[in-house]
Amino acid sequence: MAVPAVAAGIKGRPSSYQGRMLPPYTKPHLSFADQLALLMQRGLGVSDTAKATEHLQRIGYGRLTPYWQPFQQFVPDTGDATRTIRSDLFRPNAEFRHAVDLYLFDKRLRLLFLDAIERIEVALRVDLAHALGKRDPWAHRSSAFLDANRANAAFKGTTRHQIWLSKADEAVDRVKDDWVNAFRRTYSSPVPIWMAVEAWDFGTLSWLLEMAHPNDRFAIAKRYGLLPDTLVSWIKTLAFVRNISAHHARLWNTGIVSQPRVPKSFEAPQMVHIGSEVVRRSRVYGAAAVTSYLVKQIHMGTSWSDRMKAHWLTFPVMPFATSAQGGFLPGWDTEAIWR
Repeated sequence: MAVPAVAAGIKGRPSSYQGRMLPPYTKPHLSFADQLALLMQRGLGVSDTAKATEHLQRIGYGRLTPYWQPFQQFVPDTGDATRTIRSDLFRPNAEFRHAVDLYLFDKRLRLLFLDAIERIEVALRVDLAHALGKRDPWAHRSSAFLDANRANAAFKGTTRHQIWLSKADEAVDRVKDDWVNAFRRTYSSPVPIWMAVEAWDFGTLSWLLEMAHPNDRFAIAKRYGLLPDTLVSWIKTLAFVRNISAHHARLWNTGIVSQPRVPKSFEAPQMVHIGSEVVRRSRVYGAAAVTSYLVKQIHMGTSWSDRMKAHWLTFPVMPFATSAQGGFLPGWDTEAIWR
């Protein structure tokens, strides 16, 4: 029997997953009071219902959800006896206020990262513009001035460089600032790299760093006392963290997709410890240590490391959530990178 494309007056096609037809979404809209009542029914403790309702109104159920997930029970997966899945039910002693505390801690964490990553991004713009601009004002537009193997690598039906250049040009086209309009009124040439970098985001810069001529990558990395591939890895890590932070998503214990490379001892001895435990790199600790290292290379007088250290030392005390889940293992604050 054919499944109708439109069911129950809802537009669109029915969804399938791994060949199984899935039921339609039927959960009703809930008032803020009903949302809180549902959480309490599932076992989440609420000591002040008026304040909790206010938090739901101000922050939102969906945005708070990742922050109460550590408090939820895990139960056997009925479809796979070897797995467990997160239940809607909460563990005993889980409280709504703890989820809010985690949310507020995470908000301050994201702001700290954005502050430092802005400094690193600005410095990287200067580094790339200066190094590539010496080769040619439009060195970024031709793989002849880049690492040919990386730039010409096949990617999505074309090359990595062509995909990158298309996004880089789109970023410049979106800029409405006077300097772009004045340039276009005056010259027929594309915008040179020392101007174009001002339009690129951190992800675009990280791609170009990876594709830069080997000699340019080495020269830029040397400024930070690193090998080129280490710096590329770390910049990718921070591009990932920046995206999370800019979109106000959960950061404190999220999985870091682009994990930072463990440096050689002759590069950055104070950073070698991130290789001692996987959780240091697979959670936000590694990104924080990388950030601490780079901002100190840019400006030795920075207070950022002290501020990040002080923030994590105020991690809210609660059941089921600890700073170690963010990769901040016991004794982390005695590491040289935080001194």
